[in-house]
Amino acid sequence: MADFKIIGLNAPAGFSINDYLKENPANKVLVSKIEKQITKYIKSCYPKRVEPVFNDWYAGMTDKSHNRYNAHKKERKIDELPFYKKFYLYTMSNARSLESNLFRKFSMGKSNITGGIYINSKYVYVFHEPTARLNGFI
Repeated sequence: MADFKIIGLNAPAGFSINDYLKENPANKVLVSKIEKQITKYIKSCYPKRVEPVFNDWYAGMTDKSHNRYNAHKKERKIDELPFYKKFYLYTMSNARSLESNLFRKFSMGKSNITGGIYINSKYVYVFHEPTARLNGFI
């Protein structure tokens, strides 16, 4: 896993996300369970017998899902994020692990994290990205 810098005031002085992730490994069973819930949710957003296009979806992690929701809307210049849904993962390690899995397996989100990880980031959220793409905003 690549090194990441934590951004935000919620981190104590000297906090290292990489050390935290090493010392607090993700619960693989829980991460797998929530990943299955997310893929089931995405499949439910498509008509029957239509295969979902997972890389048309964005996945991210946050500590305050309503703030990220509004930030994504503003960045994309749209009124609503289509099919937005958040999932609670109990720890930052679980959320980070799931976010990494979704990117690696389905190309959802971004491979490098430029912000948004806080010690309290325990949510992973998804939304359908092409709406913004079709509107020419990204």
